[in-house]
Amino acid sequence: MTSDPLISIITPVYNQERFIEQTIRSVLGQTYQNWEWIIIDDGSTDRTREIVLSFQDKRIQYTHQEHGGIDELCFIHNRAFNLSRGAFIALIDSDDLWPDYKLDRQVKSFVHDDIVLSYGECCLINAKGEKIDYVKIPPKNDVAMNDPVGMSLREFLLNANSFIYNPTVLIRRTALEKIGGFITYKGLAHDFPTWCSLSLEGNFTPLPLCLGYWRKHSDSLTFHHAEYRFMNKIKFIKDFIALHKKTIDSLMTDFTKDNINTHLEKRYHSFIKHFPYDRAMLMAEIGIFQEAKREFANFLQRNYSLKNICISYLFSLSGLLRYDLVNPIRKLKEKFVVQ
Repeated sequence: MTSDPLISIITPVYNQERFIEQTIRSVLGQTYQNWEWIIIDDGSTDRTREIVLSFQDKRIQYTHQEHGGIDELCFIHNRAFNLSRGAFIALIDSDDLWPDYKLDRQVKSFVHDDIVLSYGECCLINAKGEKIDYVKIPPKNDVAMNDPVGMSLREFLLNANSFIYNPTVLIRRTALEKIGGFITYKGLAHDFPTWCSLSLEGNFTPLPLCLGYWRKHSDSLTFHHAEYRFMNKIKFIKDFIALHKKTIDSLMTDFTKDNINTHLEKRYHSFIKHFPYDRAMLMAEIGIFQEAKREFANFLQRNYSLKNICISYLFSLSGLLRYDLVNPIRKLKEKFVVQ
């Protein structure tokens, strides 16, 4: 590997005038400077174009297209990929942020040719940039490192868990080319199908430090389409298993197709059951208190208990104080349960 290989950064953007300037500044602030940035605007109607073009940096390539919507996200990523020239591909959404050391630390992690992807820990932030959660790399080294090749599929397929977060990723270009670019699947973004396919191509390098800030707010696509995407994720997993049956059988000799389907059914029903609960918690974290209270009321109707009644009172009090009391108490309880 050359000492300073070119990194191509890919960003789709749609009506992100609130955050795009912060995102741009976090990329311009990188200590690693040999990069190009392909920003594709999916038909923004606000000041997004004006803000992007205000930055006079020749490394930034801005392209505008007609609005395609959520189901076009993967096509946007592939369009940007086809325009790119870098030996490595980095991803950052138009409302997310990077620490200044992100590219510098990560490009050095590709010490062997069989490493196809690097990722790290992710800090979740709200619209104000305040930390609301932190996600570490998986505790099992074989899954985290995809070593032997394909081991990450145990988490991807059995638990439908996308443990690799978009702003923390760096991908080897040749590996992405080998699988035909970002994998397109209706109802899903580019990430999960692509991570699954790359897990059959080589090892991963997880770095135990924060490599990205994922912003959660009421305008984000993931906030409004979580249930829709999860349902399609289950469909994708079943199709992926059927397509790669021989390989998966050799990797997971202790899991039959029936066992995998049983895991997925349990995961699906658990997701549906707890969706109002999880959504209410997220709403409280990002400061949408009245909506959080109503969402938890939906959960309470089907899960009536003394504990949940107490939680509903916490939601009401959070709304009055305009301060999230629910999640700190929940996380403190989880911490003591784990210990």
